Amino acid sequence: MARLTFEERNNSNYIKHNDVPLEIINKYNNVLPEELLSIWQTMGFGIYEDGFLQLVNPDEFEFVFEYIDKLLEPSIVFGVTALGDLLIWEGNQNWTISPDEGNRVKIINIRKCHSCALNSLKGALDVFFDDYFISHKDYFISHKDYFDSKAYLDMKGELPKLEYGQCYGYVPALSLGGKTSNKNLQVVDIKSYIDVIGQSVGKIIDLW
Repeated sequence: MARLTFEERNNSNYIKHNDVPLEIINKYNNVLPEELLSIWQTMGFGIYEDGFLQLVNPDEFEFVFEYIDKLLEPSIVFGVTALGDLLIWEGNQNWTISPDEGNRVKIINIRKCHSCALNSLKGALDVFFDDYFISHKDYFISHKDYFDSKAYLDMKGELPKLEYGQCYGYVPALSLGGKTSNKNLQVVDIKSYIDVIGQSVGKIIDLW
């Protein structure tokens, strides 16, 4: 089956929250990949991929780096999943690490406090959106190991649909002694959920 592009898959079934302000597009021009900037311009911030992905304003998520060390610059939050996990674009301006590192998408699993990097081939957003999200009715089944999305797949029909800025979170959070039971998943505010976890552990991801 031929893969559909991100725009083709989401053309008629995404929920737009708002247009991306011109000043935000200009701010991240030549910083974020052109693929993402194009989606911002044509589709805006909103809820995509059958409810699993939200594209967000990076400026509103700068606070997460109080709890997550930056390995590479720039490190920019551009998306969150329905389970509250962060999608971060890592550039390649920090050559003290390695000239071969960066220009990739990193997934920060907020729930379990670990990360996974998805390296690029011809531009990480092209690979990320058009390879890891594949074109069938459940985009995340074949790649659920990357997204740790089984809880979402199990419960998406049982829980209320998410509004923009919400996610499904464990209550209490795992970092506070909660259990990884689907019965403990509730609709929560994404930013508050990240804050609660970050404050409870100090560093969600400590790279140093």
